[in-house]
Amino acid sequence: MMPAADSWRQPDRRFVVCGPASPRDIHDLMDRPFFALGKMPRHEPIRHRSGYSEVHVVSSGDAGLATLMDADVLLWLAGQLRGALNEGQWISRHVRFTPWRLFQDLGWDAGAHQYRRLRGALARLAATMVMTNIRNGPDWRERPFAWVSDVRISRDDGVALTLPDWFLAAITEPTRVLTVHPAYFHMGNGIGRWLYRFARRRVGRQKGQWLFDFTELHGRSGTLMQRYDFALALGKIVRAQSLPGYHLSTCLRHGTDYLRIEATTPSTGPVEKPVEPLVAKTVERHVGTDTVVSLGRSKNHYVTHCSRRRTASRNFLTYKYNIIGSSTKGIFRDNFDPSGQGKKEAREAVADRGAGVP
Repeated sequence: MMPAADSWRQPDRRFVVCGPASPRDIHDLMDRPFFALGKMPRHEPIRHRSGYSEVHVVSSGDAGLATLMDADVLLWLAGQLRGALNEGQWISRHVRFTPWRLFQDLGWDAGAHQYRRLRGALARLAATMVMTNIRNGPDWRERPFAWVSDVRISRDDGVALTLPDWFLAAITEPTRVLTVHPAYFHMGNGIGRWLYRFARRRVGRQKGQWLFDFTELHGRSGTLMQRYDFALALGKIVRAQSLPGYHLSTCLRHGTDYLRIEATTPSTGPVEKPVEPLVAKTVERHVGTDTVVSLGRSKNHYVTHCSRRRTASRNFLTYKYNIIGSSTKGIFRDNFDPSGQGKKEAREAVADRGAGVP
């Protein structure tokens, strides 16, 4: 018999991890900047707004914000709890587990350095405070939460901790969680990890090719990198084709550079929440910004024009060399709407509709 949807709210019981499970990710976390991307400590808060959703993340500790590498622990716990629910078991936000089980499921090599890595991750997750209006109501600023709390580590009992209600509420809804490719946990690049989660959330395993504006990706990542460096990082990922389950390329459409993402692993079942197949024409004309940088010709087969019309090819991946000596102030610059208002409204509309352009 399936337990009640809110059975995990009983505060005096603890869920004990006792078997393997596939990690799961949560929709709400996958295309918004809830975590720092780099391995170096980040103390600057994250403040992101897209459409009607807002995310504020701050750190109360010296170690800085929790990173995407630290979030592996949350994804593993989400898989354990979701797996238990699928088996009709009772769960709780109070969890206990032995580190070796986490190491085995995520492919970490057991050793003293992995225990130090786990301790550091738990410390940053506990010190990171999150405020968001996503599923939190109008008083969301008064409802901050840490990713984990009441963390205790001992030789006999392993790790005991408490997860926030916000996290558990998402796990109890099957449509809010997605499986994660095992290769993701071996990716060491923060931008690559973020891009995989974005693609998994926005593209999933749907057929077709989906385009995403570079500027929109930069904003949604929450990175401290300049757009120039962020674009370079994307270029390296495209050349390496390092996203498991996806093929990447770049293209030019209406003067704007886009990242094209195509799933290489087809869906084995119906798509629960498909990407919006079309963006309104008024939005399509204004989404993102037009680049004025000379990107030059390229022989790279990952770079094409989105349009079939024969036009002079400009390649985002080679602009690093063409920009040297240029007086251009940035790689992305508005030249169709000086006020930027049209761009802002269009971005919010695209964010609300999934940001996918076929």
